[in-house]
Amino acid sequence: MSVKEKKRIQVQIDKNLAEEADLIFNELGLNQTAVLNAFYKRVVADGGLPFELKLTDKQKAALNLSKAAEDVPVKKLTTKEDVDAWFKDDEQDY
Repeated sequence: MSVKEKKRIQVQIDKNLAEEADLIFNELGLNQTAVLNAFYKRVVADGGLPFELKLTDKQKAALNLSKAAEDVPVKKLTTKEDVDAWFKDDEQDY
């Protein structure tokens, strides 16, 4: 049997995300290498990603809020008086 040539890959990932995932991998008796090998094998077998990439409902809501906020006029408050006046104007709206 021939020895398969290996290729080293390096990625940078959010530390907290990696630590959370490692806890799950450990519970499953897996390490990062085994998980990545399984992922790559599934990509090849499926001819693409083995899951659907889409926004969660929370992400969609945040995106919609961000888009809606783009049209809101912004007033720059540079002094204490500006801030006080802004709060006073806000109170009068009620």
